[in-house]
Amino acid sequence: MNVKIRNYNSKDANDISGFNFLFNLSYQFNADFKAENIFCAEINNQVVASGHLEPTDSCEYLNKEGKDSNYIHRFAIDTDSNGYDHIELDIFNRLVDRAHDISKSYPNKRIQISHTCSHDDLKSINFLLSNGFYHSLNYLIMRRDLTNPLPEYKLNKEIKIMRWAMETVEERKLYLQSEKDGFDGESWSMARLDWFMAGSEWDTITAFCNGKPISSCMTWGISSERSATEQIFTHPEWRRQGIAFGTIIETLKFLRDEKKKSEATLGVIGSNKAAINLYKSLGYELIDIHLLMVKDIS
Repeated sequence: MNVKIRNYNSKDANDISGFNFLFNLSYQFNADFKAENIFCAEINNQVVASGHLEPTDSCEYLNKEGKDSNYIHRFAIDTDSNGYDHIELDIFNRLVDRAHDISKSYPNKRIQISHTCSHDDLKSINFLLSNGFYHSLNYLIMRRDLTNPLPEYKLNKEIKIMRWAMETVEERKLYLQSEKDGFDGESWSMARLDWFMAGSEWDTITAFCNGKPISSCMTWGISSERSATEQIFTHPEWRRQGIAFGTIIETLKFLRDEKKKSEATLGVIGSNKAAINLYKSLGYELIDIHLLMVKDIS
């Protein structure tokens, strides 16, 4: 069997959609996915496997200053195929080599690659451990049953919570800056935001004060019954005032009443005690644990 591994090109889209539709969409429409960071395996002129390095929020600082020497710039690594596990391994190794090439261009920056596994996916965890990865942190996956009553809340009259369509580039820039303020200096790229905004049942519920976004919760469809409640942040100056609480409640009401959803889910870092306490007070319950596995490249 003659296998050719090469970088992605646009002609591969149909083949890739046959084994991973999300990969196909990401490669075509998410500008964060670069061809030089995507590898495809071809047999008899057909792509049967692919994999990629996807930059996370932290990669914003690869090409600029603003973080100390211990700051980690992380790329997420992933592969898939039509059952060609041995070819996926070849692609995985090529992606690791590619990460080392990227690292050479940034000798003074710390770079990692990562992959997230469900806690019971022992096969993947063992594979990653055997390839120099280690467990970095846990993500708690939490679920809110929308058939149960939602708590009440009160906010100052100057705070307004509403849907924010972010129809202009200026609005999207304002959102990303607000996210950066709320997430201690990290935010999505514009390409990632555009990608999610184009997705299924995307909406964002945001709290404003005097026209300034101060807290936000993003949501998108996962299934006919379920939506995500993610990208939850509040500006530091507005924390511990019940604003995030109110913003999430309005998001849950929106999903229940307008989208007719019966459940909402989110992921939170297991050490984030304040966020976990907030979500528990809103009625979210733990349903799964995911492990972030990482490998130091430089």
